[in-house]
Amino acid sequence: MSTMKEYSRQFLARQAPDLLTHLYRWSRSNRFRGERRINTREFIEMQYRARTGRELQVDEPRGLSEKLNALKLMPATALQTICADKIKVRDYVAERVGPDILIPAILSTYRLRDITPETIREEAFVLKTNHDFGGVVICRDRDTFDWGAARAKLADHLAFNHWYRHREPVYRDIRPGVLVEAFLEPDAADGLREYKIFCFHGRPHFIMVIREKDGVRSKTVFDTDWQPLPVRRRGAPAAADGIEPPQSLRSLLDIATELAAPFAFSRVDLYENFGRIRFGEITFFPEGGTDIFEPYEWELRFGDLLRLPGEQPRKGPHA
Repeated sequence: MSTMKEYSRQFLARQAPDLLTHLYRWSRSNRFRGERRINTREFIEMQYRARTGRELQVDEPRGLSEKLNALKLMPATALQTICADKIKVRDYVAERVGPDILIPAILSTYRLRDITPETIREEAFVLKTNHDFGGVVICRDRDTFDWGAARAKLADHLAFNHWYRHREPVYRDIRPGVLVEAFLEPDAADGLREYKIFCFHGRPHFIMVIREKDGVRSKTVFDTDWQPLPVRRRGAPAAADGIEPPQSLRSLLDIATELAAPFAFSRVDLYENFGRIRFGEITFFPEGGTDIFEPYEWELRFGDLLRLPGEQPRKGPHA
């Protein structure tokens, strides 16, 4: 049965990809019917408890993840929605810091049937859905690329309003589409290094470096002077060996400052690739606000950097 279902999925992905999206949308609507009936506050409290093992103090939030969940109860601004959209954010980035840091775009479309060998002629490229996370397909060699499997995966993601996953308001009104970008060749043995810059009220405060080495994905945290912090993301190791600072550290921070300027909190993801800075994305709710830093003291320290509307600066050891 599973083989037959997979064959049908692949057939639709080749012959009628947009119909496959509609079928996925119907399936997901049934699957998440119960969750959709839960109000947002109750939903985020349940999800936070399940993911972290802690009770969410949404009325008096202290830690960073708690404050991010409190922000989920507030509507997103139009600019936040634009910047959470991987297609539309490109115009924002070009206007604020110039187009040179954008990864070259090959195609952006809201029709899955446009994802074909005829419309995408490059040898290597990256497909990514604009409205969620995880909807990424990498083509390193078009001669061996499975177009049907790629469209099937994209169809599954395009069928889902990502707002339902974590109730992040920035995703609620994004029109699902696909962005096709050039493939960035890694410039180091440990792959393409990503710098996730956490910004509070327009100012970078710390950087989480994502690195793949020997099959291990590490998340290592530094301050803006590239001093390692004794903190890790829950469930992820820090790099066992040292990580040299990027050559363009000050420029990375300057770009993050400019892109983060309008927002109380944002995480600006950038790459340094062959000495050149490239833009990744802007995120307002990392991991959907369901992950924490350890030791928890650092979750509180980072939380104190974010002032919610009407909140007074905290006095005390984490001020």
